Amino acid sequence: MAPGTLAQPGKLGRIPVYSLVVLGLGAAFALWYTGIGGGRQQAWALPFLWGYAAAWVCYVAAGVTVSRARVPRWVLVWIVVAAVGLRLIALARTPPLSTDVWRYLWDGRVANAGVNPFQYAPDAKELEHLRDANWQRINFKSISTIYPPAAEMLFAALARVRTADAKAFAWAFALFDVGNILLLIVLLRRTGRPAERVLWYAWCPLAVTEATVGVHVDSFALFFLLLAFVLTDDEGRPGLASGLAMAVSVMGKGYAVLALPFFVTYGRARFLVPFLLLCGLLVVPYVGAGTQLFAGLGAYLSAWETNASVFLLLERNLERVTAHNFGTARALTMGLVLIVVGVLVWKQRRGLTWLLGASFAAMGAQLFFGAPTLPWYVLWLAPALCWWAWPGLVLFTLTVSAQYYARWLPSSDRAAHYAWLWAGYVPVYLLLIAQGAWWWRRRLSAARDQSASD
Repeated sequence: MAPGTLAQPGKLGRIPVYSLVVLGLGAAFALWYTGIGGGRQQAWALPFLWGYAAAWVCYVAAGVTVSRARVPRWVLVWIVVAAVGLRLIALARTPPLSTDVWRYLWDGRVANAGVNPFQYAPDAKELEHLRDANWQRINFKSISTIYPPAAEMLFAALARVRTADAKAFAWAFALFDVGNILLLIVLLRRTGRPAERVLWYAWCPLAVTEATVGVHVDSFALFFLLLAFVLTDDEGRPGLASGLAMAVSVMGKGYAVLALPFFVTYGRARFLVPFLLLCGLLVVPYVGAGTQLFAGLGAYLSAWETNASVFLLLERNLERVTAHNFGTARALTMGLVLIVVGVLVWKQRRGLTWLLGASFAAMGAQLFFGAPTLPWYVLWLAPALCWWAWPGLVLFTLTVSAQYYARWLPSSDRAAHYAWLWAGYVPVYLLLIAQGAWWWRRRLSAARDQSASD
Protein backbone atom coordinates (compact mmCIF):
# COMPACT_ATOMS: atom_id res chain seq x y z
CA MET A 1 0.00 0.00 0.00
CA ALA A 2 1.16 3.52 -0.67
CA PRO A 3 0.74 6.35 1.81
CA GLY A 4 -2.44 8.33 1.41
CA THR A 5 -4.94 9.86 3.79
CA LEU A 6 -8.18 11.73 3.72
CA ALA A 7 -6.43 14.87 4.87
CA GLN A 8 -2.96 16.21 5.50
CA PRO A 9 -1.80 17.23 8.99
CA GLY A 10 -2.27 20.85 9.80
CA LYS A 11 -3.45 23.18 12.53
CA LEU A 12 -7.01 23.19 13.79
CA GLY A 13 -8.57 25.33 16.46
CA ARG A 14 -9.73 24.27 19.88
CA ILE A 15 -13.35 23.82 18.81
CA PRO A 16 -12.66 21.12 16.18
CA VAL A 17 -10.50 19.23 18.67
CA TYR A 18 -13.22 19.36 21.33
CA SER A 19 -15.70 18.23 18.70
CA LEU A 20 -14.14 14.77 19.16
CA VAL A 21 -16.02 14.56 22.46
CA VAL A 22 -19.30 15.37 20.73
CA LEU A 23 -18.59 12.94 17.91
CA GLY A 24 -17.73 10.15 20.32
CA LEU A 25 -20.96 10.72 22.22
CA GLY A 26 -22.84 10.85 18.91
CA ALA A 27 -21.39 7.49 17.86
CA ALA A 28 -22.37 6.07 21.26
CA PHE A 29 -25.97 7.28 20.87
CA ALA A 30 -26.12 5.86 17.33
CA LEU A 31 -24.98 2.44 18.56
CA TRP A 32 -27.56 2.63 21.35
CA TYR A 33 -30.18 3.17 18.66
CA THR A 34 -29.21 -0.11 16.95
CA GLY A 35 -31.04 -1.93 19.74
CA ILE A 36 -34.42 -0.31 19.03
CA GLY A 37 -35.55 -3.39 17.09
CA GLY A 38 -34.94 -5.55 20.14
CA GLY A 39 -33.38 -8.37 18.12
CA ARG A 40 -36.77 -9.57 16.88
CA GLN A 41 -36.92 -11.47 13.58
CA GLN A 42 -36.38 -8.94 10.73
CA ALA A 43 -37.40 -6.00 12.99
CA TRP A 44 -33.78 -5.44 14.05
CA ALA A 45 -32.25 -4.86 10.60
CA LEU A 46 -33.53 -1.36 9.80
CA PRO A 47 -32.68 0.23 13.20
CA PHE A 48 -29.30 -1.48 13.06
CA LEU A 49 -28.50 -0.11 9.60
CA TRP A 50 -29.61 3.43 10.51
CA GLY A 51 -27.68 3.39 13.77
CA TYR A 52 -24.61 1.88 12.13
CA ALA A 53 -24.65 4.51 9.37
CA ALA A 54 -25.02 7.37 11.89
CA ALA A 55 -22.13 5.99 13.97
CA TRP A 56 -20.06 5.73 10.80
CA VAL A 57 -20.66 9.41 9.94
CA CYS A 58 -19.47 10.42 13.43
CA TYR A 59 -16.49 8.11 13.04
CA VAL A 60 -15.40 9.59 9.69
CA ALA A 61 -15.75 13.17 10.98
CA ALA A 62 -13.62 12.25 14.01
CA GLY A 63 -11.06 10.50 11.83
CA VAL A 64 -10.66 13.55 9.61
CA THR A 65 -10.23 15.70 12.70
CA VAL A 66 -7.42 13.62 14.21
CA SER A 67 -5.75 13.33 10.79
CA ARG A 68 -5.59 17.10 10.40
CA ALA A 69 -4.84 18.29 13.91
CA ARG A 70 -1.96 18.21 16.33
CA VAL A 71 -4.09 17.25 19.28
CA PRO A 72 -3.37 17.49 23.04
CA ARG A 73 -2.52 14.42 25.08
CA TRP A 74 -5.99 14.04 26.58
CA VAL A 75 -7.37 13.21 23.12
CA LEU A 76 -5.67 9.79 23.01
CA VAL A 77 -7.08 8.95 26.43
CA TRP A 78 -10.55 10.00 25.26
CA ILE A 79 -10.23 7.90 22.09
CA VAL A 80 -9.41 4.76 24.10
CA VAL A 81 -12.05 5.42 26.78
CA ALA A 82 -14.70 6.11 24.13
CA ALA A 83 -13.66 2.98 22.21
CA VAL A 84 -14.22 0.84 25.31
CA GLY A 85 -17.54 2.60 25.89
CA LEU A 86 -18.68 1.96 22.32
CA ARG A 87 -17.98 -1.73 22.74
CA LEU A 88 -19.86 -1.87 26.04
CA ILE A 89 -22.86 -0.16 24.44
CA ALA A 90 -22.77 -2.59 21.52
CA LEU A 91 -22.67 -5.53 23.94
CA ALA A 92 -25.68 -4.13 25.78
CA ARG A 93 -27.80 -2.90 22.87
CA THR A 94 -26.85 -4.15 19.40
CA PRO A 95 -28.75 -7.32 18.41
CA PRO A 96 -26.82 -10.54 17.68
CA LEU A 97 -25.24 -10.35 14.22
CA SER A 98 -24.11 -13.94 13.73
CA THR A 99 -24.73 -17.52 14.83
CA ASP A 100 -21.05 -18.48 14.57
CA VAL A 101 -20.60 -18.29 18.33
CA TRP A 102 -22.94 -21.27 18.81
CA ARG A 103 -20.54 -23.37 16.73
CA TYR A 104 -17.68 -22.09 18.88
CA LEU A 105 -19.56 -23.07 22.03
CA TRP A 106 -20.43 -26.48 20.58
CA ASP A 107 -16.83 -27.18 19.54
CA GLY A 108 -15.69 -26.26 23.04
CA ARG A 109 -18.37 -28.48 24.59
CA VAL A 110 -17.30 -31.40 22.38
CA ALA A 111 -13.61 -30.93 23.22
CA ASN A 112 -14.34 -30.71 26.94
CA ALA A 113 -16.20 -34.03 26.66
CA GLY A 114 -12.98 -35.62 25.42
CA VAL A 115 -13.99 -35.82 21.75
CA ASN A 116 -11.91 -34.45 18.87
CA PRO A 117 -14.02 -31.56 17.45
CA PHE A 118 -12.66 -32.23 13.95
CA GLN A 119 -13.83 -35.83 14.00
CA TYR A 120 -17.59 -35.38 13.76
CA ALA A 121 -20.11 -32.86 12.43
CA PRO A 122 -22.64 -31.52 14.99
CA ASP A 123 -25.44 -33.70 13.59
CA ALA A 124 -23.41 -36.92 13.98
CA LYS A 125 -25.11 -39.66 16.02
CA GLU A 126 -21.92 -40.09 18.03
CA LEU A 127 -22.53 -36.64 19.56
CA GLU A 128 -26.26 -36.91 20.30
CA HIS A 129 -25.63 -37.14 24.04
CA LEU A 130 -23.98 -33.71 24.02
CA ARG A 131 -26.85 -31.82 22.43
CA ASP A 132 -28.57 -29.08 24.41
CA ALA A 133 -30.84 -26.11 23.60
CA ASN A 134 -27.93 -24.23 22.00
CA TRP A 135 -27.37 -27.06 19.52
CA GLN A 136 -30.48 -25.92 17.59
CA ARG A 137 -28.83 -22.55 16.94
CA ILE A 138 -25.87 -24.02 15.04
CA ASN A 139 -25.83 -23.47 11.29
CA PHE A 140 -24.47 -26.07 8.85
CA LYS A 141 -24.72 -28.96 11.31
CA SER A 142 -23.68 -31.45 8.64
CA ILE A 143 -20.23 -29.87 8.24
CA SER A 144 -17.38 -30.51 10.69
CA THR A 145 -15.55 -27.55 12.14
CA ILE A 146 -13.51 -25.22 9.92
CA TYR A 147 -11.65 -23.48 12.75
CA PRO A 148 -7.93 -24.14 13.30
CA PRO A 149 -6.41 -25.72 16.43
CA ALA A 150 -5.57 -22.55 18.41
CA ALA A 151 -9.16 -21.39 17.98
CA GLU A 152 -10.44 -24.79 19.13
CA MET A 153 -8.29 -24.59 22.27
CA LEU A 154 -9.70 -21.14 23.01
CA PHE A 155 -13.26 -22.41 22.46
CA ALA A 156 -12.69 -25.24 24.92
CA ALA A 157 -11.32 -22.84 27.54
CA LEU A 158 -14.21 -20.39 27.18
CA ALA A 159 -16.81 -23.17 27.15
CA ARG A 160 -15.50 -24.27 30.55
CA VAL A 161 -16.09 -20.77 31.91
CA ARG A 162 -19.74 -20.63 30.84
CA THR A 163 -21.63 -23.37 29.00
CA ALA A 164 -25.22 -22.11 28.95
CA ASP A 165 -24.74 -18.99 26.80
CA ALA A 166 -22.22 -17.06 24.71
CA LYS A 167 -21.34 -14.32 27.20
CA ALA A 168 -17.84 -15.63 27.93
CA PHE A 169 -17.05 -15.55 24.20
CA ALA A 170 -18.49 -12.05 23.71
CA TRP A 171 -16.52 -10.58 26.58
CA ALA A 172 -13.31 -12.39 25.64
CA PHE A 173 -13.38 -11.21 22.03
CA ALA A 174 -14.25 -7.66 23.11
CA LEU A 175 -11.20 -7.70 25.41
CA PHE A 176 -8.98 -8.99 22.62
CA ASP A 177 -10.24 -6.12 20.47
CA VAL A 178 -9.32 -3.59 23.15
CA GLY A 179 -5.91 -5.26 23.10
CA ASN A 180 -5.81 -4.68 19.35
CA ILE A 181 -6.30 -0.95 19.96
CA LEU A 182 -3.40 -0.85 22.42
CA LEU A 183 -1.11 -2.77 20.05
CA LEU A 184 -1.98 -0.38 17.23
CA ILE A 185 -0.97 2.56 19.42
CA VAL A 186 2.43 0.91 19.93
CA LEU A 187 2.81 0.29 16.18
CA LEU A 188 1.80 3.84 15.26
CA ARG A 189 4.40 5.30 17.59
CA ARG A 190 7.10 2.94 16.33
CA THR A 191 6.39 3.93 12.73
CA GLY A 192 6.44 7.65 13.52
CA ARG A 193 2.69 8.24 13.17
CA PRO A 194 0.51 10.13 15.67
CA ALA A 195 -0.94 7.63 18.14
CA GLU A 196 -4.32 9.40 17.87
CA ARG A 197 -4.76 7.88 14.42
CA VAL A 198 -5.73 4.69 16.24
CA LEU A 199 -9.21 6.23 16.15
CA TRP A 200 -9.53 4.95 12.57
CA TYR A 201 -9.75 1.46 14.06
CA ALA A 202 -10.91 2.11 17.61
CA TRP A 203 -14.11 3.94 16.64
CA CYS A 204 -14.79 2.06 13.42
CA PRO A 205 -18.38 0.74 13.73
CA LEU A 206 -17.39 -2.43 11.90
CA ALA A 207 -14.68 -3.23 14.45
CA VAL A 208 -16.96 -2.28 17.34
CA THR A 209 -19.89 -4.46 16.28
CA GLU A 210 -18.16 -7.47 14.72
CA ALA A 211 -15.70 -8.00 17.57
CA THR A 212 -18.42 -7.76 20.24
CA VAL A 213 -21.97 -8.74 19.25
CA GLY A 214 -20.70 -10.41 16.09
CA VAL A 215 -18.66 -12.56 18.50
CA HIS A 216 -16.09 -13.58 15.93
CA VAL A 217 -12.79 -15.31 16.64
CA ASP A 218 -11.10 -12.93 14.18
CA SER A 219 -10.40 -10.40 16.95
CA PHE A 220 -8.40 -13.08 18.81
CA ALA A 221 -6.36 -14.06 15.75
CA LEU A 222 -5.87 -10.40 14.73
CA PHE A 223 -4.47 -9.68 18.20
CA PHE A 224 -1.65 -12.17 17.66
CA LEU A 225 -0.93 -10.87 14.14
CA LEU A 226 -0.56 -7.33 15.51
CA LEU A 227 1.58 -8.75 18.32
CA ALA A 228 3.81 -10.38 15.68
CA PHE A 229 4.28 -6.92 14.13
CA VAL A 230 5.06 -5.39 17.52
CA LEU A 231 7.67 -8.07 18.21
CA THR A 232 9.64 -7.29 15.03
CA ASP A 233 12.55 -4.87 15.20
CA ASP A 234 12.40 -1.34 13.77
CA GLU A 235 13.67 -2.58 10.40
CA GLY A 236 10.78 -5.03 10.18
CA ARG A 237 12.86 -8.14 10.83
CA PRO A 238 10.85 -10.75 12.76
CA GLY A 239 12.50 -13.35 14.98
CA LEU A 240 11.57 -16.08 17.42
CA ALA A 241 8.90 -14.14 19.34
CA SER A 242 7.25 -12.95 16.12
CA GLY A 243 7.25 -16.52 14.81
CA LEU A 244 5.43 -17.78 17.90
CA ALA A 245 2.84 -14.98 17.76
CA MET A 246 2.25 -15.56 14.05
CA ALA A 247 1.76 -19.29 14.65
CA VAL A 248 -1.05 -18.56 17.12
CA SER A 249 -2.60 -16.11 14.66
CA VAL A 250 -2.55 -18.54 11.72
CA MET A 251 -3.78 -21.37 13.94
CA GLY A 252 -6.49 -19.05 15.27
CA LYS A 253 -7.87 -17.98 11.89
CA GLY A 254 -6.22 -18.78 8.60
CA TYR A 255 -6.47 -15.23 7.26
CA ALA A 256 -3.11 -14.37 8.80
CA VAL A 257 -1.41 -16.76 6.36
CA LEU A 258 -1.66 -13.99 3.73
CA ALA A 259 0.93 -11.99 5.70
CA LEU A 260 3.22 -14.98 6.19
CA PRO A 261 5.36 -14.62 3.01
CA PHE A 262 6.54 -11.16 4.07
CA PHE A 263 7.50 -12.34 7.54
CA VAL A 264 9.39 -15.31 6.08
CA THR A 265 11.23 -13.10 3.57
CA TYR A 266 12.37 -10.76 6.33
CA GLY A 267 12.89 -13.24 9.17
CA ARG A 268 14.03 -16.39 7.36
CA ALA A 269 15.02 -19.29 9.66
CA ARG A 270 14.95 -17.29 12.90
CA PHE A 271 11.25 -16.66 12.24
CA LEU A 272 10.24 -19.75 10.27
CA VAL A 273 11.61 -22.42 12.62
CA PRO A 274 9.70 -21.33 15.76
CA PHE A 275 6.63 -20.66 13.62
CA LEU A 276 6.59 -24.18 12.21
CA LEU A 277 7.41 -25.81 15.55
CA LEU A 278 4.54 -24.11 17.38
CA CYS A 279 2.11 -24.80 14.50
CA GLY A 280 3.07 -28.46 14.73
CA LEU A 281 2.59 -28.54 18.50
CA LEU A 282 -0.85 -26.94 18.18
CA VAL A 283 -1.94 -29.52 15.60
CA VAL A 284 -0.71 -32.57 17.55
CA PRO A 285 -3.77 -32.92 19.87
CA TYR A 286 -6.06 -33.16 16.82
CA VAL A 287 -4.12 -35.40 14.41
CA GLY A 288 -6.29 -38.35 15.39
CA ALA A 289 -9.00 -36.91 13.14
CA GLY A 290 -6.87 -37.75 10.09
CA THR A 291 -8.23 -36.25 6.88
CA GLN A 292 -11.24 -34.94 8.83
CA LEU A 293 -8.92 -32.15 9.94
CA PHE A 294 -9.51 -30.56 6.54
CA ALA A 295 -13.07 -31.70 5.78
CA GLY A 296 -14.75 -28.55 7.07
CA LEU A 297 -12.27 -26.27 5.33
CA GLY A 298 -12.77 -28.17 2.08
CA ALA A 299 -16.54 -27.74 2.30
CA TYR A 300 -16.07 -24.05 3.00
CA LEU A 301 -13.79 -23.47 0.00
CA SER A 302 -16.11 -25.39 -2.30
CA ALA A 303 -19.32 -23.54 -1.47
CA TRP A 304 -19.01 -20.15 0.25
CA GLU A 305 -19.17 -16.99 -1.88
CA THR A 306 -21.30 -14.64 0.25
CA ASN A 307 -20.95 -10.89 -0.33
CA ALA A 308 -18.20 -11.31 -2.95
CA SER A 309 -17.52 -8.93 -5.85
CA VAL A 310 -14.87 -10.00 -8.40
CA PHE A 311 -15.36 -13.66 -7.48
CA LEU A 312 -19.12 -13.38 -7.99
CA LEU A 313 -18.73 -11.74 -11.40
CA LEU A 314 -16.34 -14.46 -12.53
CA GLU A 315 -18.45 -17.28 -11.14
CA ARG A 316 -21.69 -16.05 -12.71
CA ASN A 317 -20.10 -15.53 -16.14
CA LEU A 318 -18.15 -18.80 -16.10
CA GLU A 319 -21.34 -20.82 -15.64
CA ARG A 320 -22.07 -20.10 -19.31
CA VAL A 321 -18.99 -22.01 -20.40
CA THR A 322 -18.32 -24.64 -17.72
CA ALA A 323 -20.17 -26.66 -15.12
CA HIS A 324 -17.17 -26.15 -12.82
CA ASN A 325 -17.70 -22.41 -12.66
CA PHE A 326 -17.33 -22.16 -8.88
CA GLY A 327 -14.06 -24.10 -8.71
CA THR A 328 -12.67 -22.23 -11.71
CA ALA A 329 -13.56 -18.88 -10.16
CA ARG A 330 -11.92 -19.99 -6.92
CA ALA A 331 -8.72 -20.95 -8.76
CA LEU A 332 -8.62 -17.72 -10.76
CA THR A 333 -9.17 -15.44 -7.79
CA MET A 334 -6.65 -17.33 -5.68
CA GLY A 335 -4.24 -16.87 -8.57
CA LEU A 336 -4.87 -13.12 -8.57
CA VAL A 337 -4.17 -12.93 -4.85
CA LEU A 338 -0.96 -14.95 -5.28
CA ILE A 339 0.16 -12.56 -8.03
CA VAL A 340 -0.37 -9.60 -5.70
CA VAL A 341 1.60 -11.36 -2.95
CA GLY A 342 4.36 -12.31 -5.41
CA VAL A 343 4.75 -8.74 -6.67
CA LEU A 344 4.88 -7.43 -3.10
CA VAL A 345 7.54 -9.98 -2.13
CA TRP A 346 9.54 -9.04 -5.24
CA LYS A 347 9.26 -5.32 -4.40
CA GLN A 348 9.78 -5.81 -0.68
CA ARG A 349 11.81 -3.22 1.20
CA ARG A 350 13.13 -2.94 4.72
CA GLY A 351 11.10 -1.35 7.45
CA LEU A 352 8.14 -2.03 9.70
CA THR A 353 5.87 0.31 7.73
CA TRP A 354 6.47 -1.65 4.55
CA LEU A 355 5.85 -4.95 6.35
CA LEU A 356 2.54 -3.60 7.62
CA GLY A 357 1.52 -2.20 4.25
CA ALA A 358 2.37 -5.35 2.31
CA SER A 359 0.51 -7.56 4.78
CA PHE A 360 -2.62 -5.41 4.69
CA ALA A 361 -2.44 -5.18 0.89
CA ALA A 362 -2.40 -8.98 0.61
CA MET A 363 -5.39 -9.30 2.93
CA GLY A 364 -7.18 -6.56 1.02
CA ALA A 365 -6.57 -8.42 -2.25
CA GLN A 366 -8.27 -11.50 -0.81
CA LEU A 367 -11.25 -9.43 0.37
CA PHE A 368 -11.78 -7.75 -2.99
CA PHE A 369 -10.87 -10.60 -5.35
CA GLY A 370 -11.86 -13.67 -3.34
CA ALA A 371 -14.90 -15.00 -1.53
CA PRO A 372 -16.59 -14.78 0.81
CA THR A 373 -16.26 -11.12 1.83
CA LEU A 374 -18.01 -11.11 5.17
CA PRO A 375 -18.05 -7.98 7.35
CA TRP A 376 -16.02 -9.62 10.13
CA TYR A 377 -13.31 -10.56 7.63
CA VAL A 378 -12.80 -6.83 7.09
CA LEU A 379 -11.54 -6.67 10.69
CA TRP A 380 -8.24 -7.85 9.21
CA LEU A 381 -8.04 -4.82 6.90
CA ALA A 382 -9.47 -2.15 9.23
CA PRO A 383 -6.17 -1.56 11.13
CA ALA A 384 -4.60 -0.37 7.85
CA LEU A 385 -6.79 2.75 8.09
CA CYS A 386 -4.60 3.96 10.94
CA TRP A 387 -1.84 4.45 8.33
CA TRP A 388 -3.71 4.62 5.02
CA ALA A 389 -7.16 6.13 5.47
CA TRP A 390 -8.03 5.90 1.80
CA PRO A 391 -11.59 7.09 1.12
CA GLY A 392 -12.49 3.83 -0.66
CA LEU A 393 -11.34 1.71 2.27
CA VAL A 394 -13.12 3.94 4.78
CA LEU A 395 -16.34 3.70 2.75
CA PHE A 396 -15.91 -0.08 2.54
CA THR A 397 -16.32 -0.36 6.32
CA LEU A 398 -19.84 1.04 5.84
CA THR A 399 -20.96 -0.64 2.63
CA VAL A 400 -19.69 -4.15 3.41
CA SER A 401 -21.92 -4.26 6.49
CA ALA A 402 -24.87 -2.46 4.92
CA GLN A 403 -25.05 -4.75 1.91
CA TYR A 404 -24.67 -7.88 4.06
CA TYR A 405 -27.17 -7.08 6.82
CA ALA A 406 -29.71 -5.53 4.42
CA ARG A 407 -30.56 -9.14 3.51
CA TRP A 408 -32.62 -9.26 6.72
CA LEU A 409 -34.86 -6.32 5.80
CA PRO A 410 -38.53 -7.34 5.46
CA SER A 411 -38.57 -6.28 1.80
CA SER A 412 -35.34 -8.04 0.88
CA ASP A 413 -35.31 -10.67 -1.88
CA ARG A 414 -32.67 -11.99 -4.24
CA ALA A 415 -32.96 -9.02 -6.64
CA ALA A 416 -32.78 -6.55 -3.76
CA HIS A 417 -29.75 -8.36 -2.36
CA TYR A 418 -27.81 -7.97 -5.61
CA ALA A 419 -28.90 -4.34 -5.88
CA TRP A 420 -27.50 -3.67 -2.41
CA LEU A 421 -24.35 -5.62 -3.27
CA TRP A 422 -23.42 -3.57 -6.31
CA ALA A 423 -24.62 -0.29 -4.80
CA GLY A 424 -22.01 -0.97 -2.12
CA TYR A 425 -19.14 -2.12 -4.30
CA VAL A 426 -19.30 0.31 -7.23
CA PRO A 427 -18.47 3.52 -5.28
CA VAL A 428 -15.80 1.69 -3.29
CA TYR A 429 -14.04 0.47 -6.44
CA LEU A 430 -14.33 3.89 -8.11
CA LEU A 431 -12.73 5.57 -5.11
CA LEU A 432 -9.95 2.98 -4.92
CA ILE A 433 -9.21 3.33 -8.64
CA ALA A 434 -9.14 7.13 -8.28
CA GLN A 435 -6.81 6.85 -5.28
CA GLY A 436 -4.50 4.52 -7.21
CA ALA A 437 -4.43 6.85 -10.22
CA TRP A 438 -3.65 9.82 -7.96
CA TRP A 439 -0.87 7.90 -6.23
CA TRP A 440 0.64 6.72 -9.54
CA ARG A 441 0.52 10.23 -11.00
CA ARG A 442 2.21 11.64 -7.91
CA ARG A 443 4.89 8.97 -8.11
CA LEU A 444 5.61 9.75 -11.77
CA SER A 445 5.76 13.46 -11.00
CA ALA A 446 8.25 12.83 -8.18
CA ALA A 447 10.37 10.68 -10.53
CA ARG A 448 10.39 13.46 -13.17
CA ASP A 449 11.39 16.05 -10.58
CA GLN A 450 14.21 13.79 -9.37
CA SER A 451 15.42 13.27 -12.93
CA ALA A 452 15.36 17.00 -13.62
CA SER A 453 17.35 17.77 -10.45
CA ASP A 454 20.00 15.20 -11.45
